[in-house]
Amino acid sequence: MSTEGLEALRARVHADAELARRLRRVEPERFTDEVLELAAAAGYDVTAAELHETIARAREAWILRWIR
Repeated sequence: MSTEGLEALRARVHADAELARRLRRVEPERFTDEVLELAAAAGYDVTAAELHETIARAREAWILRWIR
């Protein structure tokens, strides 16, 4: 699995406040599709599996942050 596309997409979202706001307003059930469409339009190689794995790791880190 390549992470370069996902990292490039993250950097773009962090640099574009309007894009970040747009993604925050996306319904959870549409989030993956929206991100994949955005990545494809920008030419980033991001897969659904990679995105799901990254989201799961982020959720786990967030939960553990409050437990420790």
